[in-house]
Amino acid sequence: MRHRTLRWMAGLAAIGLAASACASGGGSGQAEGEAEDAGGVVNMVMAPDPVWKWLEDQGIKQEMEEAAGIQILTSSSWDEFGVYAGGHADVISAATYEVPDLEEATGDPATVFGAYNTDRSILAVRADNPAQSICDLAGQRIATFTNVSITLIWGMYAKDKCDLDLQAGGGDFELVVTDIQNLASLVARGDADACLCLPDFGIPELSSNQIKPLYDGQSAAQFWAANYAGNSEDVTHPQTNVFVAREAWVERNPDEAQFLIELWDRGIQEWQQHRDEIIAAYPEDFAVRTPEEMAFLQDWLDNRFDWFVPTAFIDDAWVEGETEVFDLMRETGFMGEDVENPSFTTLQPES
Repeated sequence: MRHRTLRWMAGLAAIGLAASACASGGGSGQAEGEAEDAGGVVNMVMAPDPVWKWLEDQGIKQEMEEAAGIQILTSSSWDEFGVYAGGHADVISAATYEVPDLEEATGDPATVFGAYNTDRSILAVRADNPAQSICDLAGQRIATFTNVSITLIWGMYAKDKCDLDLQAGGGDFELVVTDIQNLASLVARGDADACLCLPDFGIPELSSNQIKPLYDGQSAAQFWAANYAGNSEDVTHPQTNVFVAREAWVERNPDEAQFLIELWDRGIQEWQQHRDEIIAAYPEDFAVRTPEEMAFLQDWLDNRFDWFVPTAFIDDAWVEGETEVFDLMRETGFMGEDVENPSFTTLQPES
């Protein structure tokens, strides 16, 4: 049995937002507060991910699994929230600020126990749009790929900076929800006025100046660091991809939880060492089609923002920075004043 330190940080949550999926029980279908022994098998659902593909294709995942005696079974979905809420996964990746919604949807406490991607989304408009900020877009059509996730964080910014409501089915903007691959092109051809875009899914339009990012191209995380963070140099907050499981599952299966984060931490190391090879191997996961678009993405990562965190392991200092987002959620009405922060579990890297 390997040893690690588990430190549980404050509390359980039940947010006042309406959940986008409903189910009873938890991620594995157990009663609230209960979990089965995983028996060396982790069921995880996640959106398509190039680093995960690299770990598999390079044989790294299989080698680490054999050494640990633990297997990670994955399924691919852009709707991780719905799969988890439906009881079909032990672990998912989600935005930190979605965790209270997950708890309300499942009726079971959840915990964040690893990190991966910081929020890289940008707010972009067509080149001839005179808007300088989200405040200037009141009444206009903003395209996004989800009602939650990045839309929540930009909704907080809109409320705090402009006292405007960004939400589905009403508010001060017309929210257009569509496929992630179509956001930038909708803006470029005038079918939407702005988009909450991921830069890697808007390379053709960004590189040809058909659309322009506001805030000097700041990602949501860079905007957070400049306007809200206690440490303005730390751009690892807020997270759009943390690893989430039911508290009971992590407590019952610490070896499996530890191994999963070790594996993802190796993936981050591979990204740091083989970034361009990974992009070249899986260009479809970065919407890269030509050498010119490849160069544009490389420049973005080098000079604007690389959204991969330095390590998948989280510690108390990181948790303190990440939980600051819940203060803004309360201030802007996205979370009840009396609702406690979600739980975080810190795991220690093994030497």
